[in-house]
Amino acid sequence: MLAKRLMAFGSVLLGALALGACSDGGTGSNVSRVTIQLADAPGDLSEAWVEIERIYLQGDSGQVTLRDQSTGLINLLTLQNDLLTVVNGVTVPAGSYSQLRFVIGDAYIKTKTGAVYAISGTTLPAGVTATGELKCPSCAQSGLKVTMPNGAVTLDQDAEILSVDFDVSQSFGHQAGNSGNWVMHPVLHATDFQLASSISGTVTLATGVTLPATCGGSAVSITQFVPRAIVGADSVASGVVAADGTYRIRLLPAGTYTLGYASPVTTGTQTLAFTATATPPTVTLASGASATSNYSITAATCQ
Repeated sequence: MLAKRLMAFGSVLLGALALGACSDGGTGSNVSRVTIQLADAPGDLSEAWVEIERIYLQGDSGQVTLRDQSTGLINLLTLQNDLLTVVNGVTVPAGSYSQLRFVIGDAYIKTKTGAVYAISGTTLPAGVTATGELKCPSCAQSGLKVTMPNGAVTLDQDAEILSVDFDVSQSFGHQAGNSGNWVMHPVLHATDFQLASSISGTVTLATGVTLPATCGGSAVSITQFVPRAIVGADSVASGVVAADGTYRIRLLPAGTYTLGYASPVTTGTQTLAFTATATPPTVTLASGASATSNYSITAATCQ
């Protein structure tokens, strides 16, 4: 499956491989926060593009929309080693959910011989011309049903992360008969379901270090320091520092994270540059676990 986790409702589901999580307080006792990540199993195609128009859950609380904006066309074959976040920390009522559905819009594939097959009406990129039709009899208005672990998932007040595998190897094939067209019967599986993890701690000034009084015409405070949790080459989640120096980075998938920070930070017409160390500099999170890392700011200058 996928070797790398991005942060989100997974490689078609739930990425810009930017975790994009931030600390914005806890959830109430009757809601849960959901992140979905999308992944892909390899198939015998050179490209497989799909647009997701809507994602929703169906359960005891009725229908809950997780995303109602188009993802644009996503090449599923780029997700074989990464996860794409398509839903990020959406708040939903606590309860049991038996269905997760994806509403598909445009879609097209390119075979290894260069032939292009598109769903009728698909807006193709410049320079791409369909040579045949891609039929999708199951792409109904109600959306494609994702098979849930054990038939249903129960969400409570904790943040949850769900990975979805869009299995290209089983989702596309030649149409029966002599039409030469291809047919799309999307196979989606919720392959992993886990509690989100978090990193928290405090940000303090090292002995003898002071912050500039102002920068770019604005007062400077410790809240302008942005802690980051980094996994892989380009997956980053950020936290928000409170006035008392505490922070929390939420909605993290299990994994090993390097603690970093944003620098410089734009402040009006100038930039605020930090130098800091995190202790410990890396943390490993299990599903639903939390870890602590504290930052010491060793320098702060307005440039």
